[in-house]
Amino acid sequence: MPLNFRKSFSLGKLIRINLSKGGLGVSAGVPGFRVSVSPKGKVRRTVSIPGTGLYHTKAVGDVSSAQTPAAQRCCPACGRKVGKTANYCSHCGHAI
Repeated sequence: MPLNFRKSFSLGKLIRINLSKGGLGVSAGVPGFRVSVSPKGKVRRTVSIPGTGLYHTKAVGDVSSAQTPAAQRCCPACGRKVGKTANYCSHCGHAI
């Protein structure tokens, strides 16, 4: 049976640091609404009704996806990817 570990540290009323076997996570929010970033960079939003135990959690993004480079350029004629500095498509010869 695997062992799990989790410990939370509150930094005031709005911010919480979560320490687990997977790493360090951060969450911030007010009662009823919280945004969390996991150790793997996943961003989640939680909306709840305080005191009832009812809540809804939704994955809203990924921290690393915001840091990825811009989309690759594509040839307008054939749709294949071309290099950043290419003037012509290497597949069909179309000028870009």
